Formats: sequence, structure tokens, C-alpha cells
Amino acid sequence: MVIPTKSQSDDRDYKVITLDNKLTAILVSDPTTDKSAASLDVRVGHLSDPDNTPGLAHFLEHMLFMGTEKYPDENEYNTYLSSHGGGSNAYTDTEDTNYYFDVNAPHFAGAVDRFAQFFIAPLFTESATERELKAVDSENSKNKQNDFWRSFQLMKGLARPDHPFSKFGTGNSDTIKDDPKTGVSVREALLAFHAKFYSADVMKLAVVGKESLEELEKMVVESFSDIPNKNIGNPVFPGEPYTSKELRKSLEVVPIKENRSLDLAFPLCSIREFYKSKPASYISHLIGHESAGSIISYLKKKNWANDLWGGPARSCSDWASFQIGIDLTEEGMDHIDEIVDVCFGYINMLKKEGPKEWIFKENLEVSSNTFRFLSKSRPQGYACSLAEKLQNYDHEDVLSGPYLASKYDPELITKILGHLRADNMIVTVTGRKFKGQTSEVEKWYGTEYNERPIEEDMIKRWDGISFLESDLHLPEKNELIATDFELRDSSGFNAAPKLIVNTDLARVWYKPDDKFSMPKLNVMATLQAPSVYSDPDSYCCAQLFVSCLNEIMNEFSYMASMAGLSSSVSSSRVGIEVTVSGFNHKLHVLMGKVFETISTFDKALTTSLFNRIKEKTTKSMKNFFYGQPYSHAGQATDMILGPVMFSVHERIEAVEGITIEDLKIFAGRLLTRTSVEMLVHGNVTPEEAKRFLDVIITSVQPKPLYPSMRPNHRVARLTRGRDYVYRFKCYNDQEANSCTQDVFQLVPDTVEDTAECYFLAHLLNEPAFDILRTKETLGYIVWSGRKNTETILNLSFIIQGDANPPDYLSERVEAFLVTFRQKIVDMEETEFGENKQAVIDKLLEKDKNLSEESYRYFNQINKGLYVFEKSKLMAKAVESMDKTSTLKVFDAFLAAGGEKRCKLSTRVYGKDVAMPIGEGSGAQEQEQEGTEIVKDVHEFKRKMELWPLAASPDLSTFE
Repeated sequence: MVIPTKSQSDDRDYKVITLDNKLTAILVSDPTTDKSAASLDVRVGHLSDPDNTPGLAHFLEHMLFMGTEKYPDENEYNTYLSSHGGGSNAYTDTEDTNYYFDVNAPHFAGAVDRFAQFFIAPLFTESATERELKAVDSENSKNKQNDFWRSFQLMKGLARPDHPFSKFGTGNSDTIKDDPKTGVSVREALLAFHAKFYSADVMKLAVVGKESLEELEKMVVESFSDIPNKNIGNPVFPGEPYTSKELRKSLEVVPIKENRSLDLAFPLCSIREFYKSKPASYISHLIGHESAGSIISYLKKKNWANDLWGGPARSCSDWASFQIGIDLTEEGMDHIDEIVDVCFGYINMLKKEGPKEWIFKENLEVSSNTFRFLSKSRPQGYACSLAEKLQNYDHEDVLSGPYLASKYDPELITKILGHLRADNMIVTVTGRKFKGQTSEVEKWYGTEYNERPIEEDMIKRWDGISFLESDLHLPEKNELIATDFELRDSSGFNAAPKLIVNTDLARVWYKPDDKFSMPKLNVMATLQAPSVYSDPDSYCCAQLFVSCLNEIMNEFSYMASMAGLSSSVSSSRVGIEVTVSGFNHKLHVLMGKVFETISTFDKALTTSLFNRIKEKTTKSMKNFFYGQPYSHAGQATDMILGPVMFSVHERIEAVEGITIEDLKIFAGRLLTRTSVEMLVHGNVTPEEAKRFLDVIITSVQPKPLYPSMRPNHRVARLTRGRDYVYRFKCYNDQEANSCTQDVFQLVPDTVEDTAECYFLAHLLNEPAFDILRTKETLGYIVWSGRKNTETILNLSFIIQGDANPPDYLSERVEAFLVTFRQKIVDMEETEFGENKQAVIDKLLEKDKNLSEESYRYFNQINKGLYVFEKSKLMAKAVESMDKTSTLKVFDAFLAAGGEKRCKLSTRVYGKDVAMPIGEGSGAQEQEQEGTEIVKDVHEFKRKMELWPLAASPDLSTFE
């Protein structure tokens, strides 16, 4: 037994055990948790796929959810989790496959037993195998127009063909199929793969529960001891995937989106075993730095780049890859060699300067503070990360390993830096400018590219280049690192936020940290500014304003982020939102810098910066058209139902016409009149909280909004008894997938109605996935749940796939609803009660950290509802529900012919799917009683009735 080193703020108990079958498990006892979770990581991934069956490891991951010998119903596991407030997922990587779930704490043992059977005796039935292969194929289809997957597979394909990294990892219906030559079926291949690689000695388990360590150990031993141990040891893949033959190459790649980027990839030795000294982290800290003297600071001044990141992109057991990725401007695309010059100028400077112990110690101080006051995360994510870490860290370091470095090793830093050479590199330039100018096509995704060798003279140039110290240099010491961690007295305060300032100009909501005992603080402020959302030009000016603002203060805010502080400035429908958070000691300094930048914006804004941000914003808007069909459906649905909303086409036209003078004028009048809604929550006194408001008022010096200027975002009210259909072709003419989003509009967001919606969404979720995704295999993406439009409640279904037209997908939603109603009718009272309790437990679930609590409060503040304990009130409402009341709501709002039903079906058609056209098709659907075809969104919205605004509460009760 090993007890890992834990942080000062962690009140949980831990131990690591190894079962007789050599499975290693970390046990986490947390008596305060309301959710329990487990994750099992198997050290086998798609690198272990058979050569003739690419994607088998990934397919097996899918299949383990489809029934076991002990629990043969293929939906047993998901039904159990769903009815007890839980959920699950899994992923397959190069060397690992990870499975994880969470569930309401009282039902942990039952979930663990079902989970363990995945690894003991899965069924792999013929029926499930055939159906789930369609899901894998649909997943691959979803990825084909995704630049991440395309570039990842391109780099894999450039590796040595005899190295397993070159394999196609996700698989599809062509690669995973019966082999007529050998007579081996897919099911037999699955069974063989599971029998060979799913061995207890390569599995790491993490469990997080309310139970004591002794009880958790008993549970783990009883459930997981039957996993066979084949003593296979971790799979190894000796030899590097990139040798001198595969390196020293320059690629020109055509993307799907309007991406412009430069990537430098350097293969390394394995770095996992160096976690106690973290040499790669030291290097990535400097290469990815954004302060004065950094690579990105220099490139931004040249107007060549927008962003940069640097660090290990792959960390495998036998090798790693260090990557520098740069988001380029249009001008930067014409200066590729010079940008590589800058990168190597900085790398060569680091080699010349040598490792600096003060930088190592500064990083260690920050990471030690982070670990010392580490906030709790949600159990499912925590269990997943712990299972991963057990594979790569010594048992006693599994908690602290990612944060703490126990020794300074300059020789190791120098060794890793030595791999960053021009002759040990692949350069990739990505841009649509190469379209029609390429000669190569990647096998699996059809990516078009050129491949050329890097000439010897360029290698010598880059390995020998240097820059002036005034251009590229090490960062300054960070003066924002917190040293005062004294906790403020919060005794006697155990309530919702209190209103400590209430004027025409500002409301300040104050809440000390009375739960987590952390020296941390969140300050969230909305500066209401109606002009932000008055028209497309103003909307785009607001986008440019916040982007330029964040850019102007980037070097300072980056130093703050390195010290555990963070800031964000964004635009919303009501105005400008500013958030600063982190250790409270020096948070006021960051807040002051944000509003100093706002007050001096017109002086700091340069033409070069404006042009770069405008280009970046325009590119981002245009890239929307290359997103997934479900995102297009969602945007169209929001346009129809939401308050005034501008199409992407309108935004692009607007932003392209904005000048720097336009932006300065907009910024000058933006906050001349504003009302501030502000939450100050954490380690702070009321007097300190008010000082944050003083910073805003002193800097901006606004006048209060006129009453007529206050936000008034009313939502389209669909006509009861009527369905609406809106159709359009997918914006990306190469997209094979189609999508439907069916939204049922319910009622305004009151406690009782929200509880009904919440409960129905819970009941719908698992059977919708089971029937529409698993059994009918309509597509890889199947989702159902709540979708609120401002303060109006909706229930939504999304299905995306490449096998069926969206009209058919919508028909299947209707058919499912008929089945679902009968499921409620047939549901035993015990099962109905379990589902009620699952929802009640979810609503009463405690906040895991300060930020969760803050965002819950601020959501209510921004809505103007101020129902801070809404979840508790909803839980009481759920308690009173019965099958009769639930069926009444279903029949009124969801059932075909329901007296209060109104549905909007937004349908997006893929490239090979014909969209209904002509009078016949439209007239035929129009004749269906209660159905209306939406032909023009703006004309439709002009004629629609609007929901009334909710009445404002009496704020004096909060003072």
C-alpha cells in the first residue's frame, strides 16, 4: 500500500493498492462527495491494432458498452447510470484506452460491478457488432472535414511505414470488417484482441467514493479480481517513428477551414520518466511565453502572427514530439522562412544562455502554490486523470507529479534543447493559398499537400542564426506571484450573495468564501451597454473592441496567468463582461490593469494591431461555414427563436467595412452610459469588494443608463399547436453529414416549470440515445436535453449522420416520442421514483469549487432573476411529481397534437442529400395540419409574437 502526497487543501484520503492479479488501483475516499466515479485505463491503444484491421482498438472501446455475460442487456449499464444520475464515456489514444463513469454516490457499488464486467466477460454479440460498426463509420465521417484529424493523420502517414504510429487509428467500415481471405469475422477479431491485450497487469483503476478506504478496497477487490492476468507487460514500440529519412521535410497543406499556420515538429526521446525535473516544461514555458522578448511578441510586432504555443505534442512510452505551432496572419504567410528564423533565433539564444535556476525556481513556486491550494474537480474527470497518471507516475507522485518538480537538472534541459535542431524537424505550412497547387493526397482523409526536402543551406542558416538581445530575450521576473495566503473571516455568513451596493450606476453582490477555505477570489462584472447588440456593425465593433483590448494588455495578463491569476474581457448581448480570478493577494493589480487599458484604449490602439485583429476576426467568422452541420442548425435555431440576432453573413459584411476610426468612435461612446452588475466572491471583505467597483468607476467614469436603455431581450413565441420547418443546404459543399435539430418550446423559466423540463430531459436522455443512436444507428451524434433561449425553456433533439436525410431523422424523433410515452406509462413506480431521486440528487449536488459556485450565482445575476437557491427549490418541485403529472406535461408540450405543443425543426442537408424544392413539396407539407415552412428567417421573426419579460424581483430583500 502507498499513500500519495496530497495538497494542503485536500481533505480526502488516498491509498494505492495492487490486487493479486496485478491490477493497480488508487482509492479516493471523500465523505463529502455526492457523486462517485471510476475510471480504468488499459495500456493498449490503436498502435496495437492488427495490421489488417485498422481501428480495431477503437471499435472494441465502443463494443464494451454493449452487454456482458453477467449483464447481457446491451443497455443495462447506461440505464443503471442514467436512472441514478450518472453518465459514462471512453476514448482510445495511441497507447491507452480509458473508460470512465460517474453515478450518485449511494449507487456506486452497483455501477462498479457492471463496469468491471467490461474487462471480464464482454459479449460482442453479432447484432451489436453490426450496428455499432455503423456508429464508428459515422464518427469517421464526422471527422473527415475536421482539420485536426486531417493534420494528425497526415503526420502519422509521414512516419516510417513499419512503425505503428503510422496507422489509421479511428477505423471505418472498410477497415473493420470480416476477412474473407482468412475467414476471420469482426467478432472473432474483437474477442482475440480483448483476450490478448485486456490483461489486469496493464490496467490502472481509480475510484472516488463516499466510502472509507477499507470499504472501497473491498469493493474493488470483489469486482475486479476476476480480470485475468496474462502478464503481457506494457506494449512497447521500439524505434522512433521518424528517422533521418522522414525528417528534414517541408510540407504545404491545404486545410478545410480558412486556417493559416506554421508548425515545427521535433522528435524527442521519451520524456515521461523525467517528470520529477520537468525539462520539457521548462523549455515550453520559455518558448510559449508571451511577454516582451518572446517569439510571439516579436512576431506580433511584425504583424506576422496572432498566437503561438510550444510544448510536447506527443508523449509516448518510447518517444515524444516537441512542437511549436503558430497561427499566422495573411502577411505572415509570405514570411515563412523569416518566422522560422525567429523561432531558431530564440532556441539558439536559450542554448547560448543555458538553463537558469531562477526560472526553474519561479515556475516551481507557482506550481507549488497551485498544488498547495488545488481546487476539487468533478469526480468523473478526477478519476479519469488519476487512472491516466497511474500509468506514468510513481505511485507516491500520482497526485503531485503534474505540479511539483523535486530537482533542478540543467543537463537534462540542455539535452532536450539539443533535439530542437533544423535537421531534426518537419516544417508544416497550412493555408488555402495552396489549393490547386499540390501533388500529394493523404490516403484516409484526402488531405492535399506538397512535400519537399529542407535544403542543407537552410539547415545551416537556422542552426546558426542569432538575434539582437533587444529583440529576443528571457522574460523578466514575475512580480505578480502571490505570497500572502491569509484567509479572511467569513464566520456568520452562510447565505446567498448579499447586495452591498445598489444604485442607478451599480449593484455589487458580495459573497465571502464560507465553503472552500481558499485564498482565492472571483470578480465578475457586466457593464451593460445596449449599443453592443443594436445592429451588426455595433456587434462587430464590440467583438473587435474586446479582442484588441485583450491583445493590448496581453503581455501583462500573460505574466498574471503565469502567477495563477486570470482575466477575460468579452462582449455579450447586454454589454461587456469582465472577469478576474485567482489568488486574491494581487488580483486588484490585474483588475486595475484591465480598466486602465479600457480607459486608454484609443491611445493604445495602433493601425497594425487593428488590421491584424480585424483579419483574425473575419477569418474566424468565415470558418463557421466549415463547422459541423449541427453547429449550423444550432445557429439557425437561435436566430429564429432568440432575440435580435445577426447572421454570420451579416457579421462578415459588417466587420469588413469597419475602420480603425469607426472602432475608436465606438469605444469612446461604449461605456459613457452603463450600469454595472458585479459579483465579488471569495476570500474578501465587504470593504475590499467595494474597492473593485471603485476601480471601474474611477477608470470609466460612466453615467447610469436611462431606464429605457436597459436590456430588453424578448424571445419569439411560437404558436401553440403548430410545427415549423426550416431547411437549408450545409454551408460546406463537401460535407457528407446531414442534421436535424428539433426544438420543442415550452414555457418561461419559473422554478416549477424548469423542474418539469429538467425531469423530462433526464427521462428522455438515455432512451433517446439507446434507440436513435444505438439501435437505429441514425448517426454518431445523437443528443437530447434542455436548450434555453434567454429565459424561455425548450427541449431539443439533435441527430447528425451521413446515412439519412434530415426529414427522415426528424420523423424518427417523432416515432421515438411515441415509444417514449409508452415507456413512461409502463414504468414501474420504483423505477420512476429512482429517476426522480436521481434528478433531486443532481439538483442538490454541491459545488465542487469556488468557480462553480461563482458561475451559478452570476448566471442568476445576468438573467436578472436572482433566484440563487433555485436548484433547491426545483428539487422540492420534483419531489411532488408523479407519473400522471409528467404524462400531462408530455402530452401538452411534446406529443403530436398536444394542445400546447409547438416545435421548430431546423434541417441541414449534406452534399449528397437532395433538399425538397418546388411548390409540390412545400405545398404538400403545408397541407399537413399545423405545419408551417419557414422560408425567410427575418420575415418570419417580424411577424412572430414575443414572450413577455419576467417581472423584476424586489432587490431590497437582498440588502
